[in-house]
Amino acid sequence: MKVTTLDEKSIHDIGHAFGYYDYGEETGMSAAFSGKEATANYICAYVRGVLRGGFLHTTGERGEGYIAYKLPKEKMGIRALLPIACGMLHNSTPKRLLQFAIAIKRGGTSLQDRMDKEKKPYIFVGLVCVREQYQGQGYMRKVLNLAFAEGDRLGVPVILETDAKSKCDKYVHLGMELAGTHDLGAFGRLYDLIKYPEPPDELLKEVLS
Repeated sequence: MKVTTLDEKSIHDIGHAFGYYDYGEETGMSAAFSGKEATANYICAYVRGVLRGGFLHTTGERGEGYIAYKLPKEKMGIRALLPIACGMLHNSTPKRLLQFAIAIKRGGTSLQDRMDKEKKPYIFVGLVCVREQYQGQGYMRKVLNLAFAEGDRLGVPVILETDAKSKCDKYVHLGMELAGTHDLGAFGRLYDLIKYPEPPDELLKEVLS
């Protein structure tokens, strides 16, 4: 279901789940910000942006899990981008953000950029989160299925980018394929993942079974 309003506690929960994720020995996106709390604050700003843009969806009334995705030809728009940009600037430094941008460029062309260049339609997932009190209860699969169902309906792949091998492995377990890895040096790695749409005959089999 699409989210049209969201209270600050829920926004904070999403930010905390991201900012305080246990990366183990990996380097996650917090390297681009000023620590875990700053990362959490940036994610809160991101959530506010995608909420304003109409891209945020949830698994149910309790808001167990959230996913933000953009359909083919949909644009973020200034209404959504402004709070996201402000969140980046308020929780990092221009120097750190510039270094991060350079690292991304040196890491190679992303799956999203390749598909844009080839003018191939896709659904882009910008955020996937299960609130901490609901983790380990199967909600990651349910929240991803919201985007996968749209991909099947439109006949286009679903793509996303993640910042940890542990997260990548979870996405692969839930049906995605690893499509590329980018070494960002001191900023860790990024992993491109894709889920191709199910053929219509396979969908029909699932409905009839």
